[in-house]
Amino acid sequence: MLGGSSGERLCTPSTSAGPFRIFSVAGFQNRANDIVYCPPIVRQQSQHVEDSKAIIYFGGDVQDFPESMETNRDSRGYMKYNLENSAILLREAFPRSHIIVIRPVRMEFKTFSCFDNFVRGNNAGVPDHTPMNHALQHLEKLLQNLSQRLISIPENEILDQAAQAAAAAAAVAAAAAAAALTLSNAAVNSESTSASSTAGDNSQEMDIDILQVQENVTVDADGAVIFPIVSAGSTETAAPINNVAGNVNNGNNKDAAVNSHQESNNQQQQQSTVKATSTSTTTATTNNVEHCNNSTNNSNDCAASQPTLPTQPQQLRPPTPQQSDNNPLWWRENLNLDKSKLVLIGFSKGCVVLNQFIYEFHYLKTLTPDDSSMCRLLSRITDMYWLDGGHGGQKNTWITSRSLLETLTRMGMNIHVHLTPYQVQDDRRPWIRKEEKLFTEMLRRLNAPITRHLHYDNQPANLMTHFEVLQAFCQHVHSLNQQQQLQQQHGPNNEQPNVATNNGAGSSSSNLLDASEEAK
Repeated sequence: MLGGSSGERLCTPSTSAGPFRIFSVAGFQNRANDIVYCPPIVRQQSQHVEDSKAIIYFGGDVQDFPESMETNRDSRGYMKYNLENSAILLREAFPRSHIIVIRPVRMEFKTFSCFDNFVRGNNAGVPDHTPMNHALQHLEKLLQNLSQRLISIPENEILDQAAQAAAAAAAVAAAAAAAALTLSNAAVNSESTSASSTAGDNSQEMDIDILQVQENVTVDADGAVIFPIVSAGSTETAAPINNVAGNVNNGNNKDAAVNSHQESNNQQQQQSTVKATSTSTTTATTNNVEHCNNSTNNSNDCAASQPTLPTQPQQLRPPTPQQSDNNPLWWRENLNLDKSKLVLIGFSKGCVVLNQFIYEFHYLKTLTPDDSSMCRLLSRITDMYWLDGGHGGQKNTWITSRSLLETLTRMGMNIHVHLTPYQVQDDRRPWIRKEEKLFTEMLRRLNAPITRHLHYDNQPANLMTHFEVLQAFCQHVHSLNQQQQLQQQHGPNNEQPNVATNNGAGSSSSNLLDASEEAK
């Protein structure tokens, strides 16, 4: 078995470019976590380990492996945001980076993400922050052992099973796309005969939307399934893929697996193209606060309007050494993820891990300044992203302690906040809005390099737009990457300020005060 021994499957690939499931990666002391890993799809020009980058992602409630979400009625409606699809979204936004999605150590009731290995919490994962829970040590050990596990997997096993999985992914995704048409027609007929929509009907429509995300399925010359950034739901079938991988003996003929469903794929791709050209996304940026307005009636239109994202890696591949080298596993060369530059991302419940890191930053930097054991890891963290943070508790959604935020500011890392009305405009949970306001404004007053973005602010707060902040965030990163490429092409004369800095902090802070006056 790939990555294991004695018949134990410890690593299962979904496509030739990942994501790979690496099970039970050892961390600090007796802690261990399952990890979803995607290698870079665009090779860095520099071969130095210190110049590589690793994206560390902590997901929210409901997010799990697709087969686990499929068995839960409440989770099934958000299948396209399972952990593997989230890894694919991040891979498209950060094509030169290693993508590491850390699965919660337990999913209470198959719903509540509990990151007990990083932060203590109750049965629902509501955090109980402490000055030191060895979360940073655990992260460092995970990165070290993950590197060793990836290097130790025999090359032929990765390539063989990845090729089979790629062919199976194309076949299953094509079948799912055909099934989406049938379900869609059934839903239309049902709506015409009944004017009242129940919660169950909405759930059925949700499933249809998720299946429709799998419309575009293409395979590159290496046999890798190329997913658009917003059609990440196509790996919803990763669990069946893994189960049937051993039965796909004809997986080496990848084209045959795709051609058998080519007709239905073409129909779906045409519909997707029409849908993409009809969408409209408007963005207004004022004083470092970005408002992304998206149509409520077409929640997937924001996704469909991003057809350039999947082509970005393809456009960048030819000039890079990736294709000039014959080694498809070039990303394993000098693999030391703990020595890479680190970008930490928390979504929803996953933000509690980032908050715990802040507690431990303060402990290591202030309370135990002579302890240099974690200095190397801390120096490698360049960015931290809070994506619509929240949990079931009634406090400590955001860090508001001045001393902790002063320590965070002194570390000099870039801080990014992405929000939706689901969290910060919910009158039933006013403390989230108040705490986020304190967190953002205090960091601005401390001159921390922070950016804040509010997405879908013209739409009613709902759980779907909360999840869709992942797409909005990845689109934002992709746009920044394009801007940087344009700046490099036109030279330093046209260079614009880096968005990771606190542009116009004084004026934007006053505007935030006005905009958030109701939070007082």
